[in-house]
Amino acid sequence: MKAFDALDLFDETRPELSVEIVARELRMTNATAHRFMTTLEIAGVLTAVRRGVYAPGPRLSRLGRMAEDLSPLPPSLQAVLDRLRQDLGESIMACRFTPRGPLCVAVSLAQRPISVQIRTGTTLPMTCTAQGRLFLAGMPPRDRTQWGISQGECQKTLTALEPLLTRLQSEGHALNQGYNEPDIAAIAVPITVAGRTVLTLSAFGTLSRFDESFFKRAERVMKLAAADLVAEITP
Repeated sequence: MKAFDALDLFDETRPELSVEIVARELRMTNATAHRFMTTLEIAGVLTAVRRGVYAPGPRLSRLGRMAEDLSPLPPSLQAVLDRLRQDLGESIMACRFTPRGPLCVAVSLAQRPISVQIRTGTTLPMTCTAQGRLFLAGMPPRDRTQWGISQGECQKTLTALEPLLTRLQSEGHALNQGYNEPDIAAIAVPITVAGRTVLTLSAFGTLSRFDESFFKRAERVMKLAAADLVAEITP
């Protein structure tokens, strides 16, 4: 039972726990708290980020990913993607966050002679895609740092992205103009609930068709669609 008590001490404002905090809030000695946290670290539930300080470990992260994977999608999501595909004439997908990168959970593919084929279950890179950058922009800086550590991402890469991520958060959309793969473009908008980006909507296709006028039109209609989905899933 003490394990659940300790895990309950994590929250959005406290992503790390020290031995001293656990000892104080669970009313145990520092020595007992240290042995307790070390046991959880060995079990993979916690990971030591520095001496005497712990964060959720890989085992706990896997359970979190499972909870995300099993949580229901908005009932109208596929219909919204199909409508956007018809309106914009390009393929549309919805992605959910995973530590490895945005996971495509639904897609509506445009019928074109030359098109980009992305299927449900595809995982995209995090730092060089419009979808991934939106998820990063929606994280507090400390969470981004923890994500980088857990995924072995170079801290210099994240530091270099900080000005862009700040701008994306204020603008509410992200572009990909061949950053991940040459000649492939995308525009993505977040679906944000209670300050957390739970999904992204994105239009994607060949770069030659994604000019400035298309980006502006797609941003407008996709943000309206995102607002409809937020209203649907907000309690």
